[in-house]
Amino acid sequence: MRVRRLERADSGAVAARSLARDDAREMDASSCYTTARWTGTRVALGRRAAERLARDCAALGLGAPRAERVHAELARLGAYRFGTAPGIVRLEACRDEAGTLALVGTTRALGPDPHVWRAVSAWHAGPHALAPGAKLARADVEAAREAASAAGCDEALMFDSKGRLVEGARTNVIVVREDGALLTPSPALGCVRGLALAVLRETLPEIADAALTRDDLARAAEVIAVNSVRGAKAIAQLDGEKLGAVAAPGPVCERLAAILRAAA
Repeated sequence: MRVRRLERADSGAVAARSLARDDAREMDASSCYTTARWTGTRVALGRRAAERLARDCAALGLGAPRAERVHAELARLGAYRFGTAPGIVRLEACRDEAGTLALVGTTRALGPDPHVWRAVSAWHAGPHALAPGAKLARADVEAAREAASAAGCDEALMFDSKGRLVEGARTNVIVVREDGALLTPSPALGCVRGLALAVLRETLPEIADAALTRDDLARAAEVIAVNSVRGAKAIAQLDGEKLGAVAAPGPVCERLAAILRAAA
């Protein structure tokens, strides 16, 4: 297994966007990645992030990197690029020109981190045939992220062809119903097995899978995006329309954020 670190934080992102446009089908089947937060001393949820990448590599037939090695590379990448400052680290697994498994490391600054997010809606292509739940370099997800950025928003909420919420372009989504029930889209719809959602499910087993539509979001008490880099963020607006019956961030969002901070 070969490891390559890109010195410039933006170089990997540019390459990914170009590849998604030029050869989306091959990209969707040939690479996976994991992203994590470097705290200045360690990788938050780093062991879980490494185990997920190793599992996704095996599912795609890329090879079987040791999770310990992946974890160590994430930490080296964070220390090398940021030192004692926080930042975001990413390892992408793919095959190099010789057909050998390679890990390509990139970094980026944390950037703005508002407590309340605005979102746009986007289309989701559904579960990946080879590796459902894997964190893949997918063309539909990349397009959703670009749509959110173009609209000046923080996230894109992705819906399948039947109008069911699947996930955010970079998060899993938890919906708090007016009666207090905690709901999240079923993994069968194609959402990524998010690390933050896994942590929350361990603490809050009452989080239930559900088929959720735009109408459910409009009626919700809170709509919350979660991932291992940003924690829990209230989504207060979708396509310019208000979401959530309580002021954002609401009490459930704050509770989820506290759980994720403690776990990191």
